[in-house]
Amino acid sequence: MQKVNVSKKQLIACVLILVAAIVLGAVGVWGLGSRNADSGVKLLQDMRLQAILNTAGSGAVDAYVAAEKQAATKAAREAGGGMKEVRAATAKAEEEARAKAEELGIGAVDLSSVDTTALGTALNAMVDAQEAYYAEEARAQAEYIELNKDAITVQEDTANMTDDSGSEAAMEETIDMSGFVATEAMNALMAKVDETYLAMCEEIKVIFPALTDDILASLKATITSVMAAANDTFESQYDRAQAASGINPGMFGTVLRQARTFALSAVGLVLLALVVFFYGPLVKKMGVPRLIIGSFFVLLCLLALILNLSLSSQLGNTLVRLGMNGVLVLSMLPGIQCGISLNLGMPIGIIGGLIGGLLCIELGMGGIGGFLFACLVGVAISAVTGYFYGMLLNRLKGDEMSVTTYVGFSIVSLMCIGWLVMPFKSPIMKWPLGNGLRTTIGLQSAYKHVLNNFLSFKVFGVTIPTGLLLFFALCCFLVWLFMRSKTGIAMSAAGANPRFAAATGINVDKMRIIGTMLSTMLAAVGIIVYGQSYGFMQLYQAPRQMGFLAASAILLGGASTSRAKISNVIIGTFLFQGVLTLGMPVANALIPGSTISETLRILISNGIILYALTKSGGASRG
Repeated sequence: MQKVNVSKKQLIACVLILVAAIVLGAVGVWGLGSRNADSGVKLLQDMRLQAILNTAGSGAVDAYVAAEKQAATKAAREAGGGMKEVRAATAKAEEEARAKAEELGIGAVDLSSVDTTALGTALNAMVDAQEAYYAEEARAQAEYIELNKDAITVQEDTANMTDDSGSEAAMEETIDMSGFVATEAMNALMAKVDETYLAMCEEIKVIFPALTDDILASLKATITSVMAAANDTFESQYDRAQAASGINPGMFGTVLRQARTFALSAVGLVLLALVVFFYGPLVKKMGVPRLIIGSFFVLLCLLALILNLSLSSQLGNTLVRLGMNGVLVLSMLPGIQCGISLNLGMPIGIIGGLIGGLLCIELGMGGIGGFLFACLVGVAISAVTGYFYGMLLNRLKGDEMSVTTYVGFSIVSLMCIGWLVMPFKSPIMKWPLGNGLRTTIGLQSAYKHVLNNFLSFKVFGVTIPTGLLLFFALCCFLVWLFMRSKTGIAMSAAGANPRFAAATGINVDKMRIIGTMLSTMLAAVGIIVYGQSYGFMQLYQAPRQMGFLAASAILLGGASTSRAKISNVIIGTFLFQGVLTLGMPVANALIPGSTISETLRILISNGIILYALTKSGGASRG
């Protein structure tokens, strides 16, 4: 077993971090346990009761003011006053009534001044009824979605694969729930909620006799919203009750509210201590980028739990993104191995795949047959274009990175004209008026989710897209076999040391063309896999930046501009897509309405490429 060399500074840092973790963990565990203890339950109930008293008190003040205004209006009219005099008398009466209500303390009732035992019992009954209703609503909606998943429409305005900057849109589909109707069980539970609210109103009127049934009915939405809500957590209940009650819960309340945060922070500190302790071996094994991004991914998972985001859903999305982007990232590997470096001209292959998908829709094909047809057509087209692309790169050795970038941008711009003049007739693809193809084309009638839904299942709430991951694994296995074939070994040798390879009789130019062709062919398959997973294809400027995203992922996985392995593809894609998947909702939860998630995406993707290029020193293989 290899000995780990740890400096004195590392040991001191580890000890301090672990001490902080123990303290936070102990406080967090105690706080979580206290939530269900009598003291925690009483604190939450007291805040809810005070919130009810505050809301009902404001209603009592309004009732008192309304009575005074009505009396002033009547007196002004009996005195023969006109509309102007009546309005003046009413305004004055309202001002005086509110001042008097404040002086008399109407509506300002403190918990310690009244007996709230009966009101507390009624409150608990209403909260239980509300929680039962929301649980049934969630179950009924999940059942509706499952039964109607094939008929549910998706809002196309959010379904872009990428925008002009190359960023992926949110993967979550917007589900149309307009056809959902409350079930009999939901209606029965809602009737129970109404019944318990009326019972609670009777106890409120004991404290505020001036309140009428009409006023209490108008206060129902405000009062019930404080008690319970859909997808409730202790933190959300606490925040609503504390804001409505105005009670300062002190240190005890703060510990209760932040208990999960303390406990999860303790877990994060323990992981940080391990990273500090094993920093040397981790950097040697993983490299700085993977260590940083891997730690950041773990941090995002902890933040998602702290912010009460659905971590299982986000991890499921990460697995989907791994499969749907994996083949595109895999297409970088043959280009790196054959000596053309990062194939930023992969839009050449993507265009071939898009044409294959368009032909599938035009011919009315669908399902797995349509998917395979699109792949075959895309591979055939990209094999031809990849051959000529490889010949071009052979004439411009030493400047491949610049050339591939310019070629990729140029083919995308050229196809912006091509999409307008291609003779496709399907109404699914054409604009309703004029010529040309739509920017976004749905794959519902073709091969949408044929891989995602194949043998998919859930584990602890995480959806496993079995078919998608199996297809990605198959592509990785086939590339792995090819790289160990005689041609694959010769291609790698030509990329690693062209002069030595040429001296041993290997045709370097031919190997470079083979690698370039394989890269573009994989890109064609990759965009078809991407499209079936997302449910849409996007034309025009969408493919422009996809090469940079794929390059970022494979470099993050540990590849360089001259060497790459299958493991680099898998690890890099998972980390890159995991950070993007979790980073967006976490950033939006931390800073609502900001664009920080997009800023992070740009920093991560471009920063990784810059790091890899500096590590390679910009050296040419020539």
